[in-house]
Amino acid sequence: MAGPKESLDGSSTLRLGKSSYNSQIAIVNSQAARRKQETAMRIHLVLPMLALTILCGGQTVTYQQATVLDIHPPITQSTVHKATDAAPPPTAATYEITVQVGNMVYVGRYQRASDYLPSNWVVGKPVEMRVGKHKHRIYLKDVSGKEVALVIITRHVAQEVPAGK
Repeated sequence: MAGPKESLDGSSTLRLGKSSYNSQIAIVNSQAARRKQETAMRIHLVLPMLALTILCGGQTVTYQQATVLDIHPPITQSTVHKATDAAPPPTAATYEITVQVGNMVYVGRYQRASDYLPSNWVVGKPVEMRVGKHKHRIYLKDVSGKEVALVIITRHVAQEVPAGK
């Protein structure tokens, strides 16, 4: 067996025999093969997810014409504020917006830091809306055409009004 050998510059080097050298090459080759296999596995995992994202991302959102039935003014929450140096708790304006699309009536909660309400949301007027993917939110368009998400509080089938009333 070959041992450490002193070189001209004073550093020692390890001399490998032919069989040791071949086993080192085999180890390096197996590590490279394992890395290639791991990379191929990652590609096989990522490609289907990428394809799914492209297919699902291309779906168009369809809006329906809804009618605003009711808008409840901001619900004021009484906050007890003790005489301290602490800032009072933040308040938010909360509206309950009732809209009807087809034979369904949705009541959604609209909450903002200020008491701003989009000017196109007026009782009796039409507004573009859609129901969210998981049916927990409705989305109404504001004046600028941006979507505003409202959490659905309740939903029910609209009641028919008798013709004589």
